[in-house]
Amino acid sequence: MAKKLKKDFFSRNAKVVARELLGKSLARKINGKFYKTRIVETEAYFDEKDPASKASRGNGDLKKTMKMPAGTILVYGVHNNWLVNFVTGRKGKAEAVLIRAVEPLNFNGNGKGPGLLTRLLKINKKHHKENLFNSSEIWVEEGNGTKIIEIVEKYRIGVSKDIPEKMRFYIKDNKHVSRK
Repeated sequence: MAKKLKKDFFSRNAKVVARELLGKSLARKINGKFYKTRIVETEAYFDEKDPASKASRGNGDLKKTMKMPAGTILVYGVHNNWLVNFVTGRKGKAEAVLIRAVEPLNFNGNGKGPGLLTRLLKINKKHHKENLFNSSEIWVEEGNGTKIIEIVEKYRIGVSKDIPEKMRFYIKDNKHVSRK
C-alpha cells in the first residue's frame, strides 16, 4: 500500500490542494476488496464570498461541514447523484475540493464525473463527516511513481455564478476527465 496523505497536505488552501490532488490515488475498501483510482479532475470551493460554494447558502449543514477540520469528507446530493469533497484549509474557514473524476487503476469502471465516481466507488451519505485519516473505507494515497503531469486550469463546470478565477483542474489528455 502506498503512503496515505496526512492532515498537513489537506490543511492548505483549497486551490493548492485541488491542483496537488491530481495524480494522487483515491482508495476505497468495499467488502474487504481494495479499489484504487487516480484523481484526474478537481474543483476548489471557498467561503461565503464564493457564489458557487455550498458555504454561500445560509448556515446549513454543508457550510458547517466545510468549516470542519481538514480531511473531513463532505458528501451531498445534486440531481440524484452523490458528490464527494474533502475539506481543506484551517478549521473554521470554509474550503473544500470537489473530486470531479477518477481513473480506475486496478478495476474497470466509469468515474468520468462526480456522480459517476461516487457510484463507482459506492460513496454515499453514510461517509458524510467521516475523516480521511480515520476512515478504514476511504483514503487518499501518494500517486503511483513520479510521472510528471501537465495540468489544465479552467472555470468550474455547472455553476451559474462564479468567481473570476479558474478553479477547475485536470490532467491534460487524460481520457477519464469528465469534460475537456
